Amino acid sequence: MLQIVGLLGEGTRSRQRKQECTNTIYSKYWFSKTFYLSYVLLKIILKEIHMQVYIKDIMQSEVTMVSCESTVEQSETLMLNTSRRCVPVVDKYFHCVGMLSNSDILRVRNAKKDVSSTYVRDVMNRDIVSVSPHCSVDDAMELMIDCGVHHVFVISNKQVCGIVSVIDIIQVDRARTFNAFADSESYVPAG
Repeated sequence: MLQIVGLLGEGTRSRQRKQECTNTIYSKYWFSKTFYLSYVLLKIILKEIHMQVYIKDIMQSEVTMVSCESTVEQSETLMLNTSRRCVPVVDKYFHCVGMLSNSDILRVRNAKKDVSSTYVRDVMNRDIVSVSPHCSVDDAMELMIDCGVHHVFVISNKQVCGIVSVIDIIQVDRARTFNAFADSESYVPAG
């Protein structure tokens, strides 16, 4: 590529850069406009149909889990590497026995305990807030509000098959209450 550019005259390179810049701006605008139109259509469909949305439709099925036999240090490293704030704690049969959050790890560190010798089973929260995959999003929202939690585990046959966060619930709720005609004028494409 450098050899080709080197052979071109100065004016040709300048025109080439302007064309590349124009193509990039156009593609960014086209993508954001297309994405926005898809978003608007989804919201209109959800609002018009009054479709019941279930947890299995919005849950994150890739779940990072930690063993109750692992140390807090191992779990902390895994959570940091996968950008998780909360993970289910499982036994050797992969049954959910608790949950570990960043707050639990912070409490261990604040108490000046050795994270490399403290086990997850000793600091995990045993109060699991969970729903089934067939639970409605509305019921899950009420449960999260009542329990004051930001994540619920989706459990089927005593095993974690997904996780739903407050953000997932908010996105569905916003899609249901969206007014395409009121918001379309306030839309400014990125870029």
